[in-house]
Amino acid sequence: MAHNIFTITKRSTFVFVRENGLFVRGKNFNLQILHKQNLNGDIGVGYTATKKIGNAVKRNKAKRIMRELAKKILNNGKINSYYVLIAKSSILETKFDNLLLELERYVNDK
Repeated sequence: MAHNIFTITKRSTFVFVRENGLFVRGKNFNLQILHKQNLNGDIGVGYTATKKIGNAVKRNKAKRIMRELAKKILNNGKINSYYVLIAKSSILETKFDNLLLELERYVNDK
């Protein structure tokens, strides 16, 4: 069943997820998860790509990759949850199928 996925835009929400959620360290990206929030059955997703990734072109590409990952995997995630994906530089060289498997494993385990 498809749920409404919305993008987290406020810094205060990112900070709230970081302070109260679960941190999962991954190979190509890190994931912060916070379940059981009052989101009316929706799923909130945030994307972070710091300057450690590279210039603006590389950061934008990393965010586009993470948005596609969220569309494909988090659509079946737990409702009333926040997910924040934090890119690592290896996300740009890894095949998309491997990234899908990695995110699916993290979401289903937690």
